[in-house]
Amino acid sequence: MSLILRTQPNLIALPTRADAQICYAMVSIAADAGGVGAPVSWALVADASRSMRIPIVSEEQFRELVRAGGAQEVLVDGVPVWQLTGPVPDEIRASAPSALDYTARALHSVVERLDRGDRFSLVACAEQALTLVPSAGGDQRASLVAGISRLRGLRLGEGTDLAGGMRLGLAELAHSAALGSVRRLILLTDGFTESPEACMALARQAAEAGVSVSTLGLGGEFQDDLLTALADLSGGRASFLRRAELIPAAVAAELDAARGVAAQALSLEIALPQGVSLRRATRISPSLAPLEPSGESPRMQTIHLGDLERGAPIRLLLELLAPPEPPRPPVGGARRRLCALSASSGQSQASADVVAHYSAAAPPPPAALLDAVGRANAMRLQRRALEAAGKGDHAAAARLMRAAAARLRELGEPALAEAALREAASLEATGQTSGVGRRELTYATRRLGEHEV
Repeated sequence: MSLILRTQPNLIALPTRADAQICYAMVSIAADAGGVGAPVSWALVADASRSMRIPIVSEEQFRELVRAGGAQEVLVDGVPVWQLTGPVPDEIRASAPSALDYTARALHSVVERLDRGDRFSLVACAEQALTLVPSAGGDQRASLVAGISRLRGLRLGEGTDLAGGMRLGLAELAHSAALGSVRRLILLTDGFTESPEACMALARQAAEAGVSVSTLGLGGEFQDDLLTALADLSGGRASFLRRAELIPAAVAAELDAARGVAAQALSLEIALPQGVSLRRATRISPSLAPLEPSGESPRMQTIHLGDLERGAPIRLLLELLAPPEPPRPPVGGARRRLCALSASSGQSQASADVVAHYSAAAPPPPAALLDAVGRANAMRLQRRALEAAGKGDHAAAARLMRAAAARLRELGEPALAEAALREAASLEATGQTSGVGRRELTYATRRLGEHEV
């Protein structure tokens, strides 16, 4: 396997100016078609708090509950909602699966698909965290199935400490991952954790160790900002599951993605000469997300990109502050290197330079580059709106969300623009976002990166 690193445009055309100016470069990283699939080492961390154990009744079962007086309609903050008046009858509970039941079904299906060289571990967490299945090979199906069967009956407290589960999952991967395997931690939750800062720190540790953290957010009340950040920090995938019955397909998709990895633990080093600074880095595809460069020196920054899948190049947008050029450049313009790029995965490396060409008559940036900038700006406007809402500045949040809607409409995304306008209206009317609608908008905006740019 070898890496292919390209930049666009080949030369960044900049006008001759006496002050610094912002410019953009697209970076594409792909792998050739060589190599064979590596084994997969998985650690799945499942939220086992009370909400994950609640039976999910069908419409017919719900009507039966209402007829029997087991549920009644009440007003909560002026909104009519249905609430249970007592315990769910045993006969309904026996036939109504919970989110953990769907999780167990998904894991049984995964176990059947594991190869001999794969490894799997299962961790459950609520207030406490417990390793149900220590890392075992794909040929140890009986022990794997026995551990999975314990998931439904757990009582680990009422709160949720995802960091405790992540620690156990990462420990399993550190001690028992198969040599050369694709290492993934899958985090499934439907709620809020007590220690988001600890989760972020663990995601950074995972990225340094070459482990990707993929997150599955269920329902309408989970911390989408945290789950997307955990995935983005480590190069994992972030998925929104509106209903519990979608869990098996989502877990299967994670296994398929791991099977399709062509280059593991990919990173990009950015060396910046004096006078040039990296303002922002945004992943455009396969999903649209802000990235967090790190490094002890502002002159040398590293971005952990996770695993690179076959046929799915990673495209990044770099926003650079370019230095001024003397007002009298040489005939034909002056050239200046803005940064040196080096992509690496194991023993494979590729390098390229981002170069600017200063001239009095600089042409406009390519259309594809402007499109990527527009998508990145729409995503950042949304994030700023949600940050403002979290700080209680609802007027600013609504204004920013409307600006995001305008940008999305310019990009030819009318459905997303309408969704953003609905969130702006909700912020103006109630001071809050709409829950499920807000999360659908967040994850749909991330999918803008799936479009070719």
